[in-house]
Amino acid sequence: MKSGSNRLDYLDNLKSFVIFLVVVMHSNVTYSGYGGWYYKEGDSSALDLPSRLVFGLYGGFTQAWFMGTMFFLAAFFATSSLAKRGGRAFVRERMFRLGLPLLVYALLVEPFIEIVLLGWAPSRSAAGAWEAYLGYLSSFRWTYGTGPLWFAEVLLVASLLYAAWRKLRPERKASAGAPRDRVLLLIMAATALAAFAIRLFFPVGRSVANLLLGYFASYVALFLLGIDAGERGWLEASAEGRDLRWFRLVLYIAPSLLGILVMVGGWASGDEDMFGGPNWQSLAYCFWESFVAIGFCLGITAFFRRYFDRSSPFSRTLAANSFGIYMFHAPVLVAISLFLKEWGAHPLVKHALVAPAAYAATLALTALVMRRVPGLRAILKC
Repeated sequence: MKSGSNRLDYLDNLKSFVIFLVVVMHSNVTYSGYGGWYYKEGDSSALDLPSRLVFGLYGGFTQAWFMGTMFFLAAFFATSSLAKRGGRAFVRERMFRLGLPLLVYALLVEPFIEIVLLGWAPSRSAAGAWEAYLGYLSSFRWTYGTGPLWFAEVLLVASLLYAAWRKLRPERKASAGAPRDRVLLLIMAATALAAFAIRLFFPVGRSVANLLLGYFASYVALFLLGIDAGERGWLEASAEGRDLRWFRLVLYIAPSLLGILVMVGGWASGDEDMFGGPNWQSLAYCFWESFVAIGFCLGITAFFRRYFDRSSPFSRTLAANSFGIYMFHAPVLVAISLFLKEWGAHPLVKHALVAPAAYAATLALTALVMRRVPGLRAILKC
């Protein structure tokens, strides 16, 4: 269903859900110690085995598909935007909607978190916070101080490359149905092999200018699938029953397969071979991850099309503020986590309370404050 302005309700709802998971994921890192984040209260080596499995399996399963789905949705909408606006207007719009928020985050939000909230080392010296900020700028640390806005950075580059390709090859593919299952399986296999090759040099967890290149194979694959869906028009007309079967298949078997891999591959006992390198654990993990990334992306899209293709005042509020939540949740989550630092509750309990609290607080901040600031209103419009 459309709720006006050619919006698709189920895609708005899916985007809102994925951005909620982004906040949950960063809270997961905060209290587990798995992954990179501004403030990590948890120490993975100090967790008991059940907690390690809960944090790790949730993080591993969600990481496999949620950001790839963001790239899929962004590419799907980019196709109609480019066709409607034309190349030059499309590039200007992408630079404004993605490039400007990226600069705002790198120049203002990132140093606020590091200097004000976390007491970045230079700010504790006699020089003071202002001098620390000037040092942040002069050292060009801001060029990779993108935080969660790495997504906007990569999406901007991908969008410009897509516009350039359509300039060179303006003809679009003829309308056709969704890729057949055997084609999807081939895409999954190619994505897995590409991820395995990348992780020989950039294993999971190794960041280059705040980019986790080890995950990029599935991001590229899903961005290209999103372009294909938008240009050939198969997302709305795709076989919903088949895509729902992908949803059930991944949801039912992928977590247990990951659990088996974690136990057999040695991660549960501290071995990290599955995160990269010339070994069977990494290859198996790459195949598992590509299966989840592509299968669950298409599956959950069909699931939302079947069960959440409607809007309400609340869902429209979430959708309207989703990019703002993505952009500003980091300082809110860090602030709440620091406020509760001395609370001695179990990490899982703190995570269960902090994640929704941070999401709700960022929603309020975005809706009541940020989207009313004239300079921010336009770039936070969804």
